Amino acid sequence: MSSGLPLLPIYLVEFWGSCLMIALSLAAFRYARRLVRLEPKRVIWAYLFWLCMALVALAVSRGFAHIVRLFLLFFNQPEMWRRLAPYSGGLNSITFVAVAVLTFYYENMRAVTDRVRQDARTLARTNRELEEAQGKLRHLNLNLEQRVEERTRELALSEQKFRHLFEGTKDLIFFCDENTRLTDLNASGVALLGYDRKEEVVGRPLAAFFRDEEKWARFHCRLSAQGEVADFEADWQRRDGSPLYLILTASAIRDERGAFQGSEGIAKDLTHFRQVTEQLIHSEKMASVGQLAAGVAHEINTPLGVILGYSQLLAEDFAEGEVRETLAIIEKQTKVCKRIVSDLLKFSRNTVAGEKRAADLNGTVEEALTMVEHTLNLDHIYLQRAFSPEVPLVSFDAERLRQVLVNILTNAHHAVGTEGIIGVWTRFNGHCGEAEIVIGDTGPGIPSEVIGRIFDPFFTTKGVGKGTGLGLSVSFGIVREHGGRIEAFSPPRDPKVLAAGMQTAFHITLPVEPAGGEG
Repeated sequence: MSSGLPLLPIYLVEFWGSCLMIALSLAAFRYARRLVRLEPKRVIWAYLFWLCMALVALAVSRGFAHIVRLFLLFFNQPEMWRRLAPYSGGLNSITFVAVAVLTFYYENMRAVTDRVRQDARTLARTNRELEEAQGKLRHLNLNLEQRVEERTRELALSEQKFRHLFEGTKDLIFFCDENTRLTDLNASGVALLGYDRKEEVVGRPLAAFFRDEEKWARFHCRLSAQGEVADFEADWQRRDGSPLYLILTASAIRDERGAFQGSEGIAKDLTHFRQVTEQLIHSEKMASVGQLAAGVAHEINTPLGVILGYSQLLAEDFAEGEVRETLAIIEKQTKVCKRIVSDLLKFSRNTVAGEKRAADLNGTVEEALTMVEHTLNLDHIYLQRAFSPEVPLVSFDAERLRQVLVNILTNAHHAVGTEGIIGVWTRFNGHCGEAEIVIGDTGPGIPSEVIGRIFDPFFTTKGVGKGTGLGLSVSFGIVREHGGRIEAFSPPRDPKVLAAGMQTAFHITLPVEPAGGEG
């Protein structure tokens, strides 16, 4: 105690102030620790925890030192306090520095807290967006199965439509790879090319079906350069080598870089249309030639009769000798001319000479075969018969039909020569209402450049004096007068006729009329 003012109040304030400082720092430390335990990831609470810990150290160091000093002074031990004072001062300095450092770090801590808070807001916004996306995803997942079923049904329907179009169309649909080899073909295309299974065609080059290499080169060049070909006319060939006339439309398939990856196309068969067109043109030509032949025949027939009559009268005056032989030659050649004129008249006639009656077609064919069978047997030619019992009565002129059959059989005989087979088939097509006679032979066949002209008048491949070239022309006219048609194929298109070894086949088709039709 000093001799001046009393110091007791000051000591009391210092003592209780030190105790209160220690108590409050401990309370703040306890509260900060609770905050850290509640939210251990909050950086601000961790900062307050360490700051309170430093304040506790400062309060304990400074407050405890004040209390000890007061007790030592109270018990009159100033010397001991002087010894402890440096240590107390040093500890206070350390705790002051710790509090100061933590206080100066507050600005950085606030920046970190603001950044954390901003990140938290961003994270919260992201969480909301994720929740919204999750809600949409949950909705999609709930409806995914239904949507998949709907898309599957639509895809199946689309595939079914394409498959029905691909398999059901009568046109040829094909797909090729980058090497122009067939990768797929519809069933109609396989049948049109004369094959039984798709595997026999897939893998073959498309060029192998073109009859003309130049046509193929033009088709492929145009497809590669322009990317598409429209209405391209081309002659193809079937498996048996028979011609196939098609009109092609194709498109190139390219990748994302524009490189050629293959092609797809469709081909329409116009073979029958082309044949019908050629037959119409041929019929018109035959009609014009027939009118011309009729006029020429009538003009020539009269002078030939006069020449023949006078030569026969002169022959009566010369019983023998050189004049008699000369007159015999004149008479013979005149008769040949009259026979040619007679054939011309038969060819040009556009009305049926006889009467059409409903008769047994098989029986009439058998009668024609009987007329030539003996001659065929002499040359060791075998007649093969295959008559269908389903052929009904057909209305025709039996005499003229036999003439047609004999003409064709005679031509077949000349084609075979000796030691061969001539086959005769009869059939009935109820769907078309037509009866058919097929006559085939095992001869050398008819060249493709000739077969289109065999029905032309005066056209013949026989030697001089062996034919007039009117037999098939007359036959063509007779069949046409009956409302039918006659066609020649070499090689035959009918698989049964081809399997029998025939090289050429003539098809005579007659319409089936009710019994007692035309009389």
